[in-house]
Amino acid sequence: MSDQPVSRFAVSADDIRRYDWQQRLAKHPQRECRSYYEVFVAAGKECELASDDLGRRVYELLYVVASFHPNYDAKGNPYGPMWSNFEGQRSLMAEDLSNSDLAALKATLEEIADPEYRARVGDVLWETTKDHKAAQIAVEAFLDSANLHKTDDLWPPYADRLERAAQLSAKLGFGKSLHQDVIAAIEAAIKEFESNLKSGLLCHRLMEVVLNHGAPNSAGYAVLSERLASDYAAEAESEFSHRYWMLAARWHRKMKSEVDAERCELAAAEGTIAAAEKSLKDKKLGYGNAAFWMGKAVEELRRAKAAPSRIREIHLRFLELQKQALSEMGPLDFDVDQIPGFREAEQQTQEAAVAHVQGRTFAEALTRLVHITKPTSVANLRKQTESQSEDFIWDKIVGVNAVDYSGKIADKLPPVGLGSAEDQEEVMRKKMVQIARETEWQIQVVWKIEPARHAIFDQHGIRRRDLFFIVEDNPFIPSGHEGMYVRGLQAGFFGDWLVAMHFLIPQIEASIREVMQHNGVVTSTLDAEGIQQERDLNQLLWMPEMENIFGPDITFDLRGILIERFGHNMRNESAHGLMPEGAFYQSASVYLWWLVLRLCWMGYQLTQSPKEQNES
Repeated sequence: MSDQPVSRFAVSADDIRRYDWQQRLAKHPQRECRSYYEVFVAAGKECELASDDLGRRVYELLYVVASFHPNYDAKGNPYGPMWSNFEGQRSLMAEDLSNSDLAALKATLEEIADPEYRARVGDVLWETTKDHKAAQIAVEAFLDSANLHKTDDLWPPYADRLERAAQLSAKLGFGKSLHQDVIAAIEAAIKEFESNLKSGLLCHRLMEVVLNHGAPNSAGYAVLSERLASDYAAEAESEFSHRYWMLAARWHRKMKSEVDAERCELAAAEGTIAAAEKSLKDKKLGYGNAAFWMGKAVEELRRAKAAPSRIREIHLRFLELQKQALSEMGPLDFDVDQIPGFREAEQQTQEAAVAHVQGRTFAEALTRLVHITKPTSVANLRKQTESQSEDFIWDKIVGVNAVDYSGKIADKLPPVGLGSAEDQEEVMRKKMVQIARETEWQIQVVWKIEPARHAIFDQHGIRRRDLFFIVEDNPFIPSGHEGMYVRGLQAGFFGDWLVAMHFLIPQIEASIREVMQHNGVVTSTLDAEGIQQERDLNQLLWMPEMENIFGPDITFDLRGILIERFGHNMRNESAHGLMPEGAFYQSASVYLWWLVLRLCWMGYQLTQSPKEQNES
């Protein structure tokens, strides 16, 4: 049997020439292959409606080539499928093209007028057949396509094409004339934009390319990187300034100038410190955000071999901000100082939480952390909510609105006592979520979880490999997702809630789906045309099997933090870009991280022997 891919299209070069696809591209305003895909799909549908089977197959081949998802950092063929799903299904990728498909494309390559599509076809031919002439054509086409995307604003497509031209030309001969021509073109682009501060990190991106490709002008680019770092610092663009300082350090190291490299790294660290202090002026960001960046600055100062006195000074400032962040995370909606004994109980509980995990191995401390509190008791919370409703009349007179981070009304809570029994049950659920958000989750975080996390962080250098024991062969975690869990959990221990949430929230959905499927629950839908679609988290968390498998308390917490609008709705607001960076530094992130850690530990326990479970 042959391993040769099956020809799905059965078209020749003459067949391709017969249709007006080039004219369609010429009229299309967007010069990107992902946009050309839509042009070819529409043309294919026209042919299908006209019973033109050949035209349909021609346009299918063209749109499949346009559909490939490029990952130029990948090893092997960079043109992967446009989509794939959990069942192993995917769209076509470059390696699925047959010899006859590739022959038809090769015969028409030099006739393609549009540089974007010419670059794609030439590059695909190079990656699949190692056709040197096709690669040369692709390099020149990438440069031409880059010029069509040249801008000082939305510049990534411009830089992407220049970088791919450099990669391809290097493969054809590093340092040879074609490669030198490409590097010269990129250096000309740097020269063009080096005084245009609106271009942001464009010069940074292009200088990284020429640095990786052996550009000889290291001294000049070191000076330019330092100048841009200073210019962006003056414009209060701290992130841009930091990136250029670090790039300057790389240029100096290339020239074996370690003193200058450390000087630039020190400037970058001082910029991080200044940015952290400045962020305190933005009340929406708060101390948690500032503490995270100050912690990064401490590490940067150490790498830059700063004076020990300066490292100590910033480390003390970092600890001070952490303490302030701890108190900030619990801004309850009532004056707790008016409650007799509240502050004393808070301090005693925090001290007990620290003592609970101190002096233990990391594995022991982690086990104690996951048991330092319990998920919200739905039964107790219902009683509390009912009691409050009996004691107060206000919620029987007026309703309450939930707003998202853009200020728009996301949901409404009508006055208590109106509507049917079903309506009243929904009102009760929303009020319970609201109370959990305002008090329950915050108290657990401020009193127990955060003091224990800080104590573990102070005592243990938490490396990724330290966390693998809890994710390996874990029935809660789908195979292949272990690394993402480890990175999210580690980021939480470090207090980097932005990174932790971006790793963990999508993984929660995958894990719930995995556990449900193991329990025989169908997690996909099937429409009349036989198309299957996986249910997302908004649907999974409301499936009746959810409470049966995970229990009502864990289910309540997951719904409240991830999808309830009177809770935090973090899954939806983060997925749709509604949460600013500082919004991730809140008690909900800490509580969700702890809950995920607990779920991982529960899965880990299922794989242990009874003796090992008792020892835990």
